[in-house]
Amino acid sequence: MIAGYLNGKKYSRVQALAVMFLSCGVVIAAWSDAQEKSKIASNGNNAHPIMNTGLLILFFAQVLSAIMGLYTEATYRLYGPQWKENMFYSHMLSLPLFLPFLPSMIRNFNSMSQSEPLKISMPWLPIIAEPKVPGQLVYLGLNVITQYACIRGVNLLAAKSSALTVTIVLNVRKLVSLLLSIWLFDNSLAYGTLMGAVIVFGAGALYTLGTQQELHCSQPKTITKSSKKT
Repeated sequence: MIAGYLNGKKYSRVQALAVMFLSCGVVIAAWSDAQEKSKIASNGNNAHPIMNTGLLILFFAQVLSAIMGLYTEATYRLYGPQWKENMFYSHMLSLPLFLPFLPSMIRNFNSMSQSEPLKISMPWLPIIAEPKVPGQLVYLGLNVITQYACIRGVNLLAAKSSALTVTIVLNVRKLVSLLLSIWLFDNSLAYGTLMGAVIVFGAGALYTLGTQQELHCSQPKTITKSSKKT
């Protein structure tokens, strides 16, 4: 929102209040979850320097994401909402950045290919013919599919809404992913994480309400024939 305001955008008070609550909720949830994990990893000794560095990197990435969202919005406004073209070039042009990490990626892929096979039970096939695919490669493939669906949805949303709306949706989605990971991997849910989740979901609903009110006020009022004076 600050980046959009500096770029000349105007927001209602309800939207500003919702973004403030959402930011506080995200910080509370992330901080509480990081503290809980650091306590478990260090047997009660908090690893604050590492946690603070990670939060600082996340904040810097959030600033870059806001700038990129505004740039994408300006591009769509100038050339039209060609979200498929934007998705293609943004990923194709970033591929050379992975070249320095290519040896590490190859080693990790080889390690994943040697993981324990994922046994798929198929009653109509004999035991010998059952497919045995490395389990980590299966999870990698599922991760690629879900990432593609997420990125496609984000680009489609960016073509139909503002950059701030996309950022808020992504923050809510990240928090949902955090809660799912806590539930799926049987991690303990800290009280601060739960409180942050409640604040984020409430702020998302408040932002939706403020956006709907703004759209309703911006719609031109039509004058019916009966109200015209003869």
